Amino acid sequence: MPPASSNDSQGLKIAVAAFVSLSVVLAVTSYFLYSAYSQTDAKLTAAEQKSQTSQTAANTALLQYEEMVKRIGSRAADFEAAKAEIQAEQKKVDDDVSTLTGQVTEAIAKVQAAGASGPELDDVRNKVQQVSSAYQTEPNKNYISSLARLKDLLKAIVLLDLEVTRDYTGLKKSLESTNAVNQDKLKVAVEGHNSAKTDLLGEHTKHLQERDDLLTKVDQYQTDIQRQATEIATLNNKLRQMEEDYSKKLNLAQTTLRELRDQAERKETVLEGPDGRLTHVDYGRFEIHTNLTRSMGARPQMNFTVFDKQAAGIPTDKPKGTIELVQVGDSYSIGRIVKTFRMNDPLREGDIVYSPAWSPNEPMRFALIGKIDVNRDGKDDRADLKRMIEAAGGIVDYDLPPPEAGKESGELTGRDSWYVIDERMPFVVENKTNEVTTNDQALFLTQKSNAIKEARLAGVRPMPIERILTFLGYDYHAPVRGRTEAVDSATLRRMLTPKQRDASKPSS
Repeated sequence: MPPASSNDSQGLKIAVAAFVSLSVVLAVTSYFLYSAYSQTDAKLTAAEQKSQTSQTAANTALLQYEEMVKRIGSRAADFEAAKAEIQAEQKKVDDDVSTLTGQVTEAIAKVQAAGASGPELDDVRNKVQQVSSAYQTEPNKNYISSLARLKDLLKAIVLLDLEVTRDYTGLKKSLESTNAVNQDKLKVAVEGHNSAKTDLLGEHTKHLQERDDLLTKVDQYQTDIQRQATEIATLNNKLRQMEEDYSKKLNLAQTTLRELRDQAERKETVLEGPDGRLTHVDYGRFEIHTNLTRSMGARPQMNFTVFDKQAAGIPTDKPKGTIELVQVGDSYSIGRIVKTFRMNDPLREGDIVYSPAWSPNEPMRFALIGKIDVNRDGKDDRADLKRMIEAAGGIVDYDLPPPEAGKESGELTGRDSWYVIDERMPFVVENKTNEVTTNDQALFLTQKSNAIKEARLAGVRPMPIERILTFLGYDYHAPVRGRTEAVDSATLRRMLTPKQRDASKPSS
């Protein structure tokens, strides 16, 4: 084992050698690092200078761009947007220039048409057209060239304004001279107008005077009209008083007529004169002849009542029979005997023929008032009575049925000879299905009373239904015709159609 001191010395040597080696390496590394740093620092300084120069140039360019855009007038900040805006504005200017050229040409034409003359206007128009055409067709159009063309166009338009102003000045002088002439003419016209106005005032004064005269006449006429209106009112009062007096006299005359008729009816037992007489009676053929003719108004199917020839007039309730005309000629008529009331008192030649609904001069006119129950079965039989009256040659002018039988028809006048009423009690009370209201019945009774009163005032005489039925030859014992409820049409046709004989069978 070596000694300890030698080991320490060897370790020291190794440590020194390592230190020296590391120091050399550190020195070399430091050198190279410093050398690289120096080069990099130089490059950085150069790059910073170059960057600063570029930034300065960019700032200068940006300032110049902003100033250029501001001078141009674009509102866009971006280059492409500003470029598009400039192009759009350039197009608008081009369009406005084209429009302006047309307007200038049209304006010059109007000025020339209005009376402007001289070659200057044509020269200015041609120059405007040339400048506009050069501006539109310029191939390398830019801002400066556009401003130059627009400047030339503005000069041409200014020249045009100057020329138009010159023409306007000349036109103004011409108008002033023309105005002076017109003033002279107007003065003459005003003098004529004043003269006409004076004449008009004179005519107006004359018409006012005439109007005053007319108003005075109108006042007089109005006074006359008022006086005449007063006279008319007085005459109307007199007329009304006369009408009242005449109405009173008429009522008095009607009352007197009714009293005289009542007295005559109380003293006499006859109705009126006969309508005709029997000229031949044949009971074998039930045929009669009368002196009724076609010229008297008789016609077939008319019914007549026959009374005794010894009667002074027509008895009211003792007829001998009834007849019906079947043939009417120019000199006589033929009828059939319908009925003889008493066999011991037959119809004879010379007996009186009478119809309550007919006369040789005019048919009798009747009014039916109230319920008419011919066969007293409780039902209204006015339709049957109308048929009998019409068959006898009469006319029903007025009809006032009860509420359950119909409505009022016709008119009651003084031409009516009789009004028929039925005040008998029926044998059978009708069983009414449709009840009439109390108001309707009260209204009917009022109408009936008024109708009877009006008939009496008009001189129409009453005739009970039993009397007219006697005159019409009505038979109370005749069977009442029933109402048909149902009809078998097939059976009825079979009964009414004769049977056809079978040709194949021999006749018996």
